[in-house]
Amino acid sequence: MNNLFELDKELIELQYEASSREEVTAYLAERLEAGGYIKSSFLPAVLEREKTYPTGLPLATFGVAIPHTDPEHVNKPAISVATLKEPVIFHKMGSPDETVQAKIVFVLAISEPSKQLVMLEKLMTLFRKEDVMNKLSHMTSYEEAVDVLQQELNQ
Repeated sequence: MNNLFELDKELIELQYEASSREEVTAYLAERLEAGGYIKSSFLPAVLEREKTYPTGLPLATFGVAIPHTDPEHVNKPAISVATLKEPVIFHKMGSPDETVQAKIVFVLAISEPSKQLVMLEKLMTLFRKEDVMNKLSHMTSYEEAVDVLQQELNQ
């Protein structure tokens, strides 16, 4: 753990089967809420924000999504991550008319606005590492996934 967020195996789901962006986002938010990281208002706020400010990002070989919302819905910072057996459609960040087939979803619970930009920069650096992202998308070990994410996001 670092001072930006909490990440443990309880907040990660590997090879999850979801039929929609709403389903995977809700599943990850449930994990965050069960751990006390977010308020009950978090999920509705994330889903509403996603309609106006979509978070799908195309990478070299597959897409990712980083749903998040305002800090007022967060109790303590954390990231919940799901790798998906089959991608789900998110709308593209900056181009909502376009879609992205997201294979990894990172739900961000950031409690301080000043730290949101830092976390997004760390994620963007990770997303540029095609080999690490491909490895992460196929992982089946929760401990290994936590180790890789902690190593990459703490650099």
